[in-house]
Parts: sequence; structure tokens; C-alpha cells
Amino acid sequence: MLEAMRAIDRASFLPAEERWAAYRDAPAPIGLGQTCSEPSMVAFMLDLLDPCPGDRVLEVGAGSGYAAALAARLCAPGGRVVAVELLPGLAAAGRANCAAFGERLVYVEGDGSSGLPAYAPFDRILLSAGVRRGFDEGPFLAELAEGGVLVYPEERGRLFRVRREGGRLERDSWAGVAFVPLLGANA
Repeated sequence: MLEAMRAIDRASFLPAEERWAAYRDAPAPIGLGQTCSEPSMVAFMLDLLDPCPGDRVLEVGAGSGYAAALAARLCAPGGRVVAVELLPGLAAAGRANCAAFGERLVYVEGDGSSGLPAYAPFDRILLSAGVRRGFDEGPFLAELAEGGVLVYPEERGRLFRVRREGGRLERDSWAGVAFVPLLGANA
């Protein structure tokens, strides 16, 4: 994780007027009311996700593409990240920010709040925005391969990790997170 974070400059994923804050451990605005999460939280979530070489990874609420870029580095060689963002302006910026990764990182504009069946199944799924009451994790679990991991936060509250092992779901959670809200039909 630390090697990936050293190799990928967070400043490259922030608007020019916010790059001064790239090396602070705090969320940074990326436009349209969205943020690039603080590096320690991105590292914690990716550590829980545990992307490995060859993994197929989905990130929903990808914003500027920073976490997707880190995941692409972590699942190389042979892995692939599909990043999805609902807001067109952020999707365009994220796609540009991630262009250097080529086919290892596909950046999609659209509503990923119910998964992305066209690209499924996934070994790892990360939601980078907070879910609210009424969120249904079912569509993501349907796209999660055996041995796969789903990580997602509440808007204000807990961070969840769900692992599919031997046909069972194993759940863990951690308290004290705050995220911008997930957008879309299953937010």
C-alpha cells in the first residue's frame, strides 16, 4: 500500500486550485460538492479490500480516480479496475486522470449504485461514497466472486467489509466514518 501511495501522486487527482492540500491527511474538494478522501482513509479501505495481482476490481463513486489508480497498481499484473462515477464533470476529470493506466483501468460514467453487471463478476468491490438508509447491498453481493470482498461506508456511521467465503458471508464493521453521500438509484 505504501509503495503504491508513494508512486501515485495525489496532487495529480486534485483540481489545480486544491493541489496545495494534496499532502495533508484530510479530504480535498474535487468539485460538484464531492471530495477526494483523506489518504489514511483511502489506505485503510484499500487495505480492507486487499486487492491482489490479477483481481477484477469495481470502484463506485470514483470521483477523481485516486483510489481507482491505487487499486490498479495493487492488482497489477493481470488485474483490472472498473471505476464508475455518476457526475459527468467528475467522470471526465477522473477518466483523464486515469488515462495513463490504459486497459488496466476502465473509467465509466453512469449510475453504479446497484453495481455494474456488464463487467461482473468482481473479486473486489469498493464504494467510495457513503450509503444511506434504504441502501441494498444485494446487487453488489450478486456481482461478488467466491473469495471476494465488498467494502463500503455509511454516509455517517460505520464502514463495512463483507467477504464471500465458501458460500458464506463474513461481516466486519468499524465505527466513526463520514463520507459524501453515494448518488444514484440505490444510494
